[in-house]
Amino acid sequence: MSLKKKATKGSIWTSLTRSGINVVDFLVYAYLARVLTLEEFGLAGFCFLFIEFANTLVNAGVNQNLVQRDKWEDRYAASTMTFVAGMGVVVVLGILGIGAPIAYFSYSELAAWVVASLAPITLVTSLQVVVSGKLLREFKNKQMGVAKFCATLISATTIVILAEIGYGLWALIIGKLVNAVVQYLLLIYVAKFKPYFHFNRDDNKELIQFCLPLFGMTVMNFLHRKASNLFTGIVLGPASFALLAAAHKGATVINQVTMSSINAMVVPSFSRVKEREKLGALYIKMVTITAVMVCPIFMGLAAVADPFVVVAFGDKFAPSATFMTISAFSIFPSVVAWFLPNLLISNAKTGDAFRLTLLNLFTNIGVAGTTIWFGIEVMLTCMVIGAFLSLPVRLWIVNKHVQIDFKSLTKSLLPPSISALLMFFFLMMLKTHLEGQFQSDVLILLILVFLGALLYPLFLFGLFLRSAKLHTLELKAMFLKGEAKR
Repeated sequence: MSLKKKATKGSIWTSLTRSGINVVDFLVYAYLARVLTLEEFGLAGFCFLFIEFANTLVNAGVNQNLVQRDKWEDRYAASTMTFVAGMGVVVVLGILGIGAPIAYFSYSELAAWVVASLAPITLVTSLQVVVSGKLLREFKNKQMGVAKFCATLISATTIVILAEIGYGLWALIIGKLVNAVVQYLLLIYVAKFKPYFHFNRDDNKELIQFCLPLFGMTVMNFLHRKASNLFTGIVLGPASFALLAAAHKGATVINQVTMSSINAMVVPSFSRVKEREKLGALYIKMVTITAVMVCPIFMGLAAVADPFVVVAFGDKFAPSATFMTISAFSIFPSVVAWFLPNLLISNAKTGDAFRLTLLNLFTNIGVAGTTIWFGIEVMLTCMVIGAFLSLPVRLWIVNKHVQIDFKSLTKSLLPPSISALLMFFFLMMLKTHLEGQFQSDVLILLILVFLGALLYPLFLFGLFLRSAKLHTLELKAMFLKGEAKR
């Protein structure tokens, strides 16, 4: 099977399984949004940020290191597992000694107990890293995805059962722990890999040399992505945090299913492309196809935010709709910038990948930290504007190593972008009319989704027929035909 076919198949399976996982997660999220109070919901989400951050510390760059090596060696994998597990222990101690006290003094004693109870997840995650790297290297996305989906189902069932019998907030905590343990056991099974520990100083030096720039990049990327949530939780409290988290949930699900699935295959596929001068053209092709698929979804989400939030999370989350609409417009710079760090990593340019993430961090942290005091709407609007303004700098950094034809990139992105925007404006006008005709939010949501599915291809093929045909052929080539080996 050709490299492109393997990468495409891997992306498809990653997307399919992530779709299943995110649907289950979303249903559980919506259920808990109705069961818990805004304060409880926000508190759980804010505390879990500590664990998400800890997980980035133990996972930073390790998968990429295992994937890009010429050969797989069990000895090296064992050395990596020893190193990462040691980091996991250190980070867990940090959560207990630093994270829990911060939660205690920032929020409450309950928050401290929640953070401490979630800490074992990081240790289990550290043990998963090498196993996941082996599966990614071998393009076994199907097996890995199925394992994670099964773990998610077991976790979701646990959460719902415990919530129904009165465990409240702790149902979510226990469910997260169950998910981590079950996922690790299933990944070991599908990888056919027997983990063991081995220490080698030279292996550790290689690992540190490769991962150190990525470590800083991953940490900063986390802070960049979570800047708005962090400042909202710290400045405005758990209730406002819950409203913003609900607003981001739809976009997060879409990202996981689409761009994150494709992004996971950038390093394994691009690092094996022999004709390096073609990377720029391949990047443009990837970004364009991604834009064709995700821009209408995000703009559709922006248009249906009002009925969607009420139907999914309940009336108490109604303010989240405005936040969701504003945030959706970040898709236009994001679809270009999303793959840039991994494009550099595939060329072993981890230093500039680090600088790229540093730029993202300063942009989001700076904007969020200075504008949250004026309200969430102002903060989100400024963050979208900041993403557009910083995009040329990001492309300039990448262009030093991978030649990207900016004119071709712009020309390729205009058709899906314009078509998605036209769909958005038409849906907004139709929504105003529908709200006067129907009282049911569910019915309005279904009608808008149906109309959006008709309007986007109508605009794309009606206004940009030639480009639309090329995109259709490219999608067929990717998902049906494959190509000869590179």
